[in-house]
Amino acid sequence: MRTIVVTGTGTGIGKTVFAAGLAAALDATYWKPIQSGLADGSDSDAIRALGVTRVLPEAYRLTEPLSPHRAAELDGITID
Repeated sequence: MRTIVVTGTGTGIGKTVFAAGLAAALDATYWKPIQSGLADGSDSDAIRALGVTRVLPEAYRLTEPLSPHRAAELDGITID
């Protein structure tokens, strides 16, 4: 098994679309371990809408669209 991490700074720069294309091209499973900001749905929802069928649930789903450590603090969650 091989792990590929897609990372970048900023919102709306294409990480989700790129990850969907990569997962589809490699017939891979997509997983975003921490999702912060759920008002517009999750990245996993977007990945499924782009045609990727193997999507694992997030380990942490945080409500505020902030950095994971701050969003977890506001939600009263400790990220392990």
